Amino acid sequence: MYGVSEENRLTASLRRDHEVILRALERLEERVAEWKRTGKVDQAILRKFVEFARTFIDRCHHGKEERCLFPCLERRGIPREGGPIGVMLYEHQLGRELVGRLDEGLKALERGDKDAVSAVLSACDGYIELLRNHIAKENGVLFPMGESVAEEVDVAEVGGCYERVEEVEVGHEVHERLERSVEEL
Repeated sequence: MYGVSEENRLTASLRRDHEVILRALERLEERVAEWKRTGKVDQAILRKFVEFARTFIDRCHHGKEERCLFPCLERRGIPREGGPIGVMLYEHQLGRELVGRLDEGLKALERGDKDAVSAVLSACDGYIELLRNHIAKENGVLFPMGESVAEEVDVAEVGGCYERVEEVEVGHEVHERLERSVEEL
């Protein structure tokens, strides 16, 4: 687990989120394998994952990146257009579209549409692959790049911004509940 060290103080909160997200993706991948074997999707588990993806991953985690980290990195000279920030933002949008497909598939399953199983499985596979690659790029490229250009004032400012996003977007209690919910997936 990433601790707060001199090397990653700016991104420690995001790296911790990544660990939680990767655990959720592992759990989903296990479920998807089971669903492929049985041909039946556990709607309750899928519903929990969609809530986790929309709230923890998108509103909170991506919110911290988009409203706190990325503007800081841009101020320090890391480009958005034609640069790594633009790629991350594009992938955030792709993730939102895939979660939308998961939600649509869930609703179709709830209506009794058995044909929705393959669409749900495909969207799950796409989302898992997208996020794993996305996290690898952030942890391996963007975050170290950001740490190398950040100044001391940025660490405090961005850290305070992360706290505000967590509290405003989901609330600390919901954030902690969603972290714990990963084991239920």
